[in-house]
Amino acid sequence: MPAKSSSSGLGPPAVDAFAAYPASWYLFCESRQLRREPFSRNVLGRRLVAFRTAGGRVAVMDAHCAHLGADLGHGRVVGETIECPFHQWRYRPDGVCAAVPNLDRAPAFARLRTYPAVERHGYLFFFNGAEPLFPLPFLLGEAAEDYVAGKVFRYVADCTWYMNSAHAFDRQHFAAVHDRELLAPPAIDCPAPFARRNSYPARIVGRTLLDRVLRAVAGRTVKITLTIWGGTLAVITADYERLRSGFIIAMEPLADGCTLCQGIVLARRAASPLRLLDACRLGARTLFTHGYLKEEARRLRGTRYRPRSLGVNDQEMIDFFRWVATLPQAGPEPREPETSEGDHDQIERSPAVAAVGGGRAGVVASAAGQGGGGS
Repeated sequence: MPAKSSSSGLGPPAVDAFAAYPASWYLFCESRQLRREPFSRNVLGRRLVAFRTAGGRVAVMDAHCAHLGADLGHGRVVGETIECPFHQWRYRPDGVCAAVPNLDRAPAFARLRTYPAVERHGYLFFFNGAEPLFPLPFLLGEAAEDYVAGKVFRYVADCTWYMNSAHAFDRQHFAAVHDRELLAPPAIDCPAPFARRNSYPARIVGRTLLDRVLRAVAGRTVKITLTIWGGTLAVITADYERLRSGFIIAMEPLADGCTLCQGIVLARRAASPLRLLDACRLGARTLFTHGYLKEEARRLRGTRYRPRSLGVNDQEMIDFFRWVATLPQAGPEPREPETSEGDHDQIERSPAVAAVGGGRAGVVASAAGQGGGGS
């Protein structure tokens, strides 16, 4: 599907056109963190909890009990429910309170907002909305079960989520920051609803140790494909002369205007006799990918969205900004900020207190279930 050309030549949108927390997929935790007990953390301006029932079902929902607000992440799993640590109210995976001690029936208000959740490669993702507008993305044209995933790596980008995503469409920074010489103009299209893609061939011209090793191992040229889904989830493939690399970056807007980036490197599953080499291959690729992206984040500190400063050389970025600012949103309704305890795993650097939502609203129900990749 070609990129829409109607926006080409138009100016960038105002800063308030972007959703605070887009309707997209986000990485919540590793599956192993749910083996023995629930897990809760601050994410997207609220506190959420995930748990696995005795029957194996995984759920993500608001973490504060509807009674007096206790954190369900400090509770326990009882059969097919999660039990509040304060007064033992129990909630089903659909968010409805199933039992209250000494009451025949739970109060009607005892219902928590839930979020669609998908497990893949040992990680739990959730969609910020009542229903997913598109499936959890993967490498286009590939089946997730044919791949193995490495350990998650993290870094914080000192910019908003939409500035961080826009780097995928900033051809000037490929040479200035990444030391990549473009061999042809970027090809930009929309391969699926809620997805915008940029593909380009490039020559590796950097002098860093990583680039020297990369040229020796993989080759001197590469075709890069970057696909941004929903504004905050990037799927990247790099086809070198002698190997193919792929990874996913889940971007999480933080309350301070920065973006937590969580990356997962992917590799095609080896044949049975060579399965023991999967961990080694993934470890090496994760080291290179993390180093590459962390250096970009270091060099781009202080980047800010300034629409009046964008010019003719930034048109591909401007087109991306207009596209992402008008994506349908299906996030929860705004509510008053809440204060809560610090995160168990200290993923975020500061408490998230911004209200949910922001930007344009609207739900495209027919878009649910469309898009590329397996889930």
